[in-house]
Amino acid sequence: MKDKILVHICCGVDAVWALQKIQQEFPDAQLKGFFYDPNIHPEEEYELRWIETERICNNLGIECIKGEYELDKWLETTKGYEHVPERGERCTLCHDLRLEKTAQIAKELGFSKITTVLMMSPKKDFNVLKEVGESIAKKYGLEFLAIDFRKQGGVEKMNKLSKEFEIYHQNYCGCLYALFQQRKGLDYIPELVSFGKGRLPGSREELLFIKDIRTFAEKEGLLCREYPFDFIGWKVLSSTMKIKKEPVHHTILPFSKSIKGVLRAKVSKIVEKEDKFIGFLNKTNTQIWILKDSLKEVPLEKPRNFNNAIFIVGNEQLEKIQVGTKVELTLKTEFDENATSQNLVIGDLSAKEKIFFHSDTMPDGSYSDKPEEIKREILKRKNEILEGRMSIVVTGAYTFGKLGELYLQEILENQEVSQNL
Repeated sequence: MKDKILVHICCGVDAVWALQKIQQEFPDAQLKGFFYDPNIHPEEEYELRWIETERICNNLGIECIKGEYELDKWLETTKGYEHVPERGERCTLCHDLRLEKTAQIAKELGFSKITTVLMMSPKKDFNVLKEVGESIAKKYGLEFLAIDFRKQGGVEKMNKLSKEFEIYHQNYCGCLYALFQQRKGLDYIPELVSFGKGRLPGSREELLFIKDIRTFAEKEGLLCREYPFDFIGWKVLSSTMKIKKEPVHHTILPFSKSIKGVLRAKVSKIVEKEDKFIGFLNKTNTQIWILKDSLKEVPLEKPRNFNNAIFIVGNEQLEKIQVGTKVELTLKTEFDENATSQNLVIGDLSAKEKIFFHSDTMPDGSYSDKPEEIKREILKRKNEILEGRMSIVVTGAYTFGKLGELYLQEILENQEVSQNL
């Protein structure tokens, strides 16, 4: 009888070599993946790891089931073990939960064997996984395959394939409590904080957008490549603006620096520009932009050379802000020298014709390209892309001065130089 193996999958990184190893050892078996990780938090991280798992399974011709995101169930299971170090009893309970669900699904689908790619990870205890897996499999009348994927250079193969497939490589196991331990001493944990409703440059949401488009394009048989780049990230942590002690709705121009304490100043001069009035303040380089339109987020058309704080208000504030008006301002922002984003190129980067979209948005979600629009364009231009006449490019960090486009221009210019040498 043909073996039917249900493989529990936690992420694309652990799966990329482990699945190929199973295919090699069981060439005649029917394999199916089961992505189930209620331990992963937040949900955006769950979705990102799922879409990378789906992409790897698609590439290997393996069907994969997406399990429900049952965080509440995981929290209840691990209650009382919040402070246990990683690889301790909490991890064992977590393995129990995930493999129990895998066994239940295997039984429902008529599979005879189960295994897990968790055995790929150097951070997981192989013997504990083997013991848990065998115990649960026996309970359901199944066989557990304890495969040491790390043997014979397995970890090196996993890392090599991860780079080749350009897989998102997470920097924590997914567990909320392990993350608390890893980020101990920080003022806040970036992975658990949302800085807006949109897809900020360098954010998980921006990366998820890119991966979703890539998965769609690859299903259509199109060549895709990501071009990651480093940049200085920026975000607003808090801000206030008051006129005559009354709060004023406002936004902040990207790359504005923090204000120390509370800035109390007067408007010393107002200069009219094409689309706004600029209010200059005494005693400081901080400015107030009064738009000639209603209040909105303002992206950067090009990278900023100066980082003085700029507050932005709508045209309804024009009457309130005059020369001599007293304002009270606070602003706390954060710069991140380790931020990364990526460009996605569908087709050949050197194709003469390119259609550009972008992956990031302003914090309120504005300046957004919709995934449906990009996918329609991919289908419409599919033959032209396959023939090498066109490529579709989704750039990152667009709202920070079109950084992704600038990076690709640099790559193309360097290619032209090398070709002429």
